[in-house]
Amino acid sequence: MSEIIGRVAATEKFPATMDKFYFWTNSDFRLNAFDVVKIKHLEGSFSFGTVENIFHITDAKSFLTNYISNDFGDTEIDAPTLRIAMNYVEVAICYNDKNIYTPVTSDAPVYLAAAEEIKKALGLDKIQNPLPCGFLKMYAGTPKEIFCR
Repeated sequence: MSEIIGRVAATEKFPATMDKFYFWTNSDFRLNAFDVVKIKHLEGSFSFGTVENIFHITDAKSFLTNYISNDFGDTEIDAPTLRIAMNYVEVAICYNDKNIYTPVTSDAPVYLAAAEEIKKALGLDKIQNPLPCGFLKMYAGTPKEIFCR
């Protein structure tokens, strides 16, 4: 199994549902829209989902806070205090390998999916007479980049 890239974060404002969840990841970890991730779920199953959006947040309460922290808008200086920052990712669930479609649970580990898992999650493994017309590139621009044909 690949390395853990983050963990599910279910909050009061953004709960995990049967078709959507959020997870946090390191702010310098690179993901792209439509990448497929794998989540450890109930009864030894795995859910798979596609990245819909990636957010970067800090501990700043408003844009004004950032402006003031940079000496009232001086673009030539670096802020004297580093902000606590992180990325969180919005994911749409598309498949579970044991047909368990309850919400994934908070703190569940999130992984990058392998090529064969991506094909299965997207329903591409059941095509009777495939007609090659392109490929999918997942995790583009990273050392983990893979192609699904």
